[in-house]
Amino acid sequence: MICINSECKKEFDPKTHNQKYCSDECCRVATNKRIMEKYYEKKAIKNGALRNCKKCKSVLSRYNLDNICSSCQKINYQKTKKMLSEIIDDIS
Repeated sequence: MICINSECKKEFDPKTHNQKYCSDECCRVATNKRIMEKYYEKKAIKNGALRNCKKCKSVLSRYNLDNICSSCQKINYQKTKKMLSEIIDDIS
């Protein structure tokens, strides 16, 4: 198996069925990198970096931490609710 750390990419024999990194150090480095990426992304959002909704491309508010706008969230909620009600009706 190959280590999923983008800086390492060593080949190793996993000791458990779900091992993804070649060592604890490699796991720690990758985890810290992910944490720092999220930190800087949130910091940019709070400082006013422009972002667009992934579905309708409208500009998101700096206070909206999601990737989609509230209108698209409402549409998704309604679709999910309709689908679940159809499933329940089919079962009944």
